[in-house]
Amino acid sequence: MYTRGAPAIRHTPISTLIPGGNVCTLVSRADNSDELSAAGQFLIRNNQLPARLVFISPREILSRPEGTSLLDAMAHMAGERGAPVLIAEIDERDPASDSLHAAGFAIYSRQRILRLESIVEGKIVPDDETWRSATDRDYIAIQSLYTNLVPALVQQVEPPPSRYEQGLVYWSQGELLGFLDIERGPQGIWVQPYFHPAAELDDNLLSGFLLGFSPSQSCPLFICVRSYQGGLSQSLNQLGFEPYSNQAVMVKRLATPVRRPVLAKIPALDGTQPEPSAPFANIIHHKSTPKRTHSL
Repeated sequence: MYTRGAPAIRHTPISTLIPGGNVCTLVSRADNSDELSAAGQFLIRNNQLPARLVFISPREILSRPEGTSLLDAMAHMAGERGAPVLIAEIDERDPASDSLHAAGFAIYSRQRILRLESIVEGKIVPDDETWRSATDRDYIAIQSLYTNLVPALVQQVEPPPSRYEQGLVYWSQGELLGFLDIERGPQGIWVQPYFHPAAELDDNLLSGFLLGFSPSQSCPLFICVRSYQGGLSQSLNQLGFEPYSNQAVMVKRLATPVRRPVLAKIPALDGTQPEPSAPFANIIHHKSTPKRTHSL
């Protein structure tokens, strides 16, 4: 949506022609009618779980039974494709959030979307050595940063970054303090930041990554600030970013883990000789001799 424009027009005809495509579109028809009453689409990006809700149109359908049935069908199909959860990112003021709650979605996190259409003169510090492109050597450090930064509840439903080779990394004194997960598209650039708590979010650091971008009104730069990195928003506002949307990250679980016992061999019964717990002792039994009796 932020990088490629209207997803329904772009992906729907293609996804119907590609077997096993990562985009799935469902439509709903009113009873005894051939006319479409609603349509919905979810995306499994780069074959990476989970599934993400792209759109449901019209929005008003969610307050009607057809909308609930459409949501249930999308969740069922996403589960059939192996997705453990279905994620919906929705504006907190949108009345549709109540319908998602009723359909089994729960809020796992909140995020603020900031938008930049042009770089403010005098705000960019000309330092191109702060950030560099991520490589395979950064993979383990990126995973570690994600594990230590993202709350455990969110990690249960969102995997760590998989497109790290398209991102930027910031190292300081041998430690990875920042990673930017970047997705580029014809209609926008999306940035998901991960900053270590020890990173100093000054103008030099935050403006350094802007050197490689040329945002415009037709291709703006969006950056997503999660609630666990809330202090980042104020620093970005000083660079010219403007608030675009406050969203709730809502999740519907499609699978439940099942605990099963794992059979394991017991060493003592697996053809081995158990070690004695007490020392052996030789016990000698002396045969007793009957006493002779004398009769008078």
